Amino acid sequence: IGGSMNKRFYQLESQKQMDIINAGIEYFARFEYKKASTEDIAKSAGISKSLLFHYFKNKETYLRFYIIMQRN
Repeated sequence: IGGSMNKRFYQLESQKQMDIINAGIEYFARFEYKKASTEDIAKSAGISKSLLFHYFKNKETYLRFYIIMQRN
């Protein structure tokens, strides 16, 4: 993912990382990609939308991060 993701995400406690990823999984599974609201994803993860975008450049980067995690 390169420069499109903030390395500070990895400095979070592992539980908080999983909260953020699991919120995305929930919304991407429930809604198609375009209809999955980053506002709702962030709220479900217990963070602000701006903090979500602090860790991930955009929604696509966020989804790609999850896909890469699943492959490893």
